[in-house]
Amino acid sequence: MFSLLGLKLILPTLFCLSVYAKFPTDPKPCSHGDTECVAKLIEFFIHEKSQGDASINLAGIDPLQIKEIHIKQGAESPVNIELDFKDNQIIGLKDAKVVKVKGFGKDLTKKHDIHLVVPQIDLVGNYKVDGKILILPISGKGTNNITLFNTDLRIQFTGVSMEKDGSTYMNIEKFRLDLDPKGMHFKIDNLFNGDKALGDNMNLFLNENWQDIFREIKASITSAFGQIFQSVISHVFTKYPYDKYFVE
Repeated sequence: MFSLLGLKLILPTLFCLSVYAKFPTDPKPCSHGDTECVAKLIEFFIHEKSQGDASINLAGIDPLQIKEIHIKQGAESPVNIELDFKDNQIIGLKDAKVVKVKGFGKDLTKKHDIHLVVPQIDLVGNYKVDGKILILPISGKGTNNITLFNTDLRIQFTGVSMEKDGSTYMNIEKFRLDLDPKGMHFKIDNLFNGDKALGDNMNLFLNENWQDIFREIKASITSAFGQIFQSVISHVFTKYPYDKYFVE
């Protein structure tokens, strides 16, 4: 079971195309359906504007601030934990590479697909955990640095048209986010009330078994991040009419 509480964040529009009338002269906006252009545009704003760009209402992406995420895995799972991340930062999105983009044509109801690869994503902040991982109990409260390596990040969604003030806007529906890291490293401090031996052994166990652990918590993690990204994308596409993001 997953729930996301107290979400307060500054998260960028990873693929913000902006309104043509206000769009910077460099880079230029894309034509409908020109996915190669859209991919380059997304990558430009990720790399060159990672600290934000007021002219297109782009907030900083690195670090990304997250107030609180709550994850609870049920007793039926081998990873049976209740885990809270508080005042965390996500670091590394500015280095994302765009692999492929689909959609972004005139028909906003068609599927949109953005595939990114991020060399390293760090989740850094405070945690509290209690429960059992595979066969071992785990408990603690302190700081965390959880790193995902070479992560495939895929965003898929369709749109629903919404008429407002004589213009057509896009609402997001059928949103899906998928994460597939090729490696993972845990550094979780102050486990077991600061018992160094137990804490070191647990970190070693987590790192040796990261694939099994990630497989069990993947649905909860992707649900949490999916809600964050969906909120951002929905905000972008409801602010301006859909056609204003493109040039004919």
